[in-house]
Amino acid sequence: MDYKEVGRKILYFLFDPLVHVIKKLGITPNHITMAGLILNVVAALHLINYFNWDQFNYGDNLFGFGIILGFAGLMDTIDGRLARLYDIESKFGAFFDSVVDRYSEFIMFMGILLYYNHFDHLVGVILSFVALIGSIMVSYNRSRAESLGVDCSVGFMQRPERIVFIGVWAIMWGIVFWINPTSDVSGILIEGLDYFTAGFLFLAISTNITALRRLFHSEHQLKKLASR
Repeated sequence: MDYKEVGRKILYFLFDPLVHVIKKLGITPNHITMAGLILNVVAALHLINYFNWDQFNYGDNLFGFGIILGFAGLMDTIDGRLARLYDIESKFGAFFDSVVDRYSEFIMFMGILLYYNHFDHLVGVILSFVALIGSIMVSYNRSRAESLGVDCSVGFMQRPERIVFIGVWAIMWGIVFWINPTSDVSGILIEGLDYFTAGFLFLAISTNITALRRLFHSEHQLKKLASR
């Protein structure tokens, strides 16, 4: 069974009552989409400890970032569910959601980049930026392919997986720092790469692999269409 479909059904079962309440309050899918964007801004500001820049608390910053990011990702599920459940989907709504999602992702990564920049952690900055490139290209490849009539939803590291991974990774390391506070970003895995940043090495690799997979999948599908 498709794990995505199972996860989707569980989320719908849990949050459909909330969706019904939201509809009764007159809240639209676009409002929910904007709430997700605002939560991403809050998550980024919390990660970099914007209001108390000189006194970083690694555990609080990472844990809070992961939790807020989780709620932001939840908004991305609820807006689409609200639109489908009450048959209020529109082409502009889908376009608006896609555009705001890109802004949200850029803002999230901006927070991560500033977090690493605070520690002069060049490896973390580079890996986060490469992960951002891969993340945006995953979404762009699908959008461009679908504009040419090709279904391009292949690949593992799509936006929901990216948000879940980053959120869970941050929460996990937030708990680790609470248990064992250190003066560094985290323990060293190998020279220049710590354990926390290893997650962004994985993300940088996996997102770009997914983007390339979509590129070659689209090439194959377009050749099939051209040969008909």
